[in-house]
Amino acid sequence: MKEKGHTLVEMMFVLLILGLCFCIGLPGLKAYSSQSQILGAASVFKQEFLKARSIATSSGRQTAIRFETENGVPMISVYQDGGCNGVLSSEISRGLDHRISGPRRLQAGAPTVRIAIHPNIPNPPPESGYLDTSDPIRFGRSEMVSFTPLGGATPGTLYLAGEYGVQAAIRVTGNTNRLRLLIYRFGKWREQ
Repeated sequence: MKEKGHTLVEMMFVLLILGLCFCIGLPGLKAYSSQSQILGAASVFKQEFLKARSIATSSGRQTAIRFETENGVPMISVYQDGGCNGVLSSEISRGLDHRISGPRRLQAGAPTVRIAIHPNIPNPPPESGYLDTSDPIRFGRSEMVSFTPLGGATPGTLYLAGEYGVQAAIRVTGNTNRLRLLIYRFGKWREQ
């Protein structure tokens, strides 16, 4: 048998094709990586919510996660009702509702994920219009999500922003106390 090798032109052509395939697939790979980081960060927050709900049901007292800022750094603390009327900001400041954990830094757990909203992101269905980028923590005026011993919760949403326009919304429903994770990618919201 007669053996033949490949010419330099053929090898360069193959390398060019491989390079083009890599360049075409790279943005999708980066977006997929960003989505997995945001899913990991969302699960960290989801665990915090589940822990606070568990404390409320096991102790028989309303428990709340309060989003705070200390020297410009986002923090969370967990408070428990001391006056049998729910966790209130005014009672926290007076020392009636006491802190049971925190404050600790509110971290997403991934370096590229932050608590924010990308510009020009539409509201998750069924709402219309676009999200307001100025408020990524939406649990009422006090920025607290409260859990009752009977399983109810303050309704609201926490927004996480990742690279390449990937956006996440962690939604807490009121009466059912259900946590939903929605991901916005490629122009559409999807539940995870």
